[in-house]
Amino acid sequence: MYFTSKPLPVGQEGIKAEALTDKIQAAINQKAWDSTAAIAFTFMGNHHYLWDKKRNLVQVQWGDKKVIYNNQTLEGVAFENEKKLTKADKIDAIKTANNYFNNDSFWLIAPFKLRDSGTTRSIVMQENEEALMVTYASGGSTPGDSYVWLVDENYIPKAWRMWVSIIPVGGIETSWEDWKTFPNNLKIATSHKGLLDLKLTNVKTGQSIEAINNGVNPFTTL
Repeated sequence: MYFTSKPLPVGQEGIKAEALTDKIQAAINQKAWDSTAAIAFTFMGNHHYLWDKKRNLVQVQWGDKKVIYNNQTLEGVAFENEKKLTKADKIDAIKTANNYFNNDSFWLIAPFKLRDSGTTRSIVMQENEEALMVTYASGGSTPGDSYVWLVDENYIPKAWRMWVSIIPVGGIETSWEDWKTFPNNLKIATSHKGLLDLKLTNVKTGQSIEAINNGVNPFTTL
């Protein structure tokens, strides 16, 4: 499969871009996302997450490892085969877990980050239809990345085109599909098709970790 790099489109910031952003946020229920306290999901069948969004606490499980940490301070605990890791091994495990979390969670939460601090929004034309380009000028590990969101007739995102540092070809398109509805009419896409096919399973949302994790709160160990 051969991909041709496309130039980054030139967008128009202003009222029309903010109005389209409003419509996307209403369609997926940004307010419900903002008030959601806890999320669980599995990425590609092998990275398992519990996320206390309100307190910035994350549990990541993969293979024989489990890491429980604060994703702002990167402080926490790590286990391998249920044995607690110490010093350098713990630091490495937390770093790996955080890299997994930053990448994998973006495939769940990106539509809710259209107005993050450091973003700019602009209208671009794609196949004679208006699309929303969001550029991240700061934050995250790849400032300067741009995403062009294509939406359906109900303003639900159906795909994006990426101009990002991690992919050398500009304009690669990946779908946002299999949208599921969660409490408070929150909508989350659970699969993506494109250069890679990605799936999110076991997605749960709630107002506490206990509510989505059979009454158990693993963060009491911190």
